[in-house]
Amino acid sequence: MIKEDGLPLGLGFGLAMNEAAMKGFASLKEDEKRQVIEAARTITSKEEMQTFVNSIAEIGYTK
Repeated sequence: MIKEDGLPLGLGFGLAMNEAAMKGFASLKEDEKRQVIEAARTITSKEEMQTFVNSIAEIGYTK
């Protein structure tokens, strides 16, 4: 389970609003989740975060 600092706020909200992204994120291994969280910490705009969350949704369809 991811502990450390937890999810960035924008990522958490984005996942909560996008069921496919939540499922995609949940399907990742722990090290992959950490990579996603670290990448999300570099995002500075709402629009960029939305695009990032939408890309996570695609993971569920490719796994």
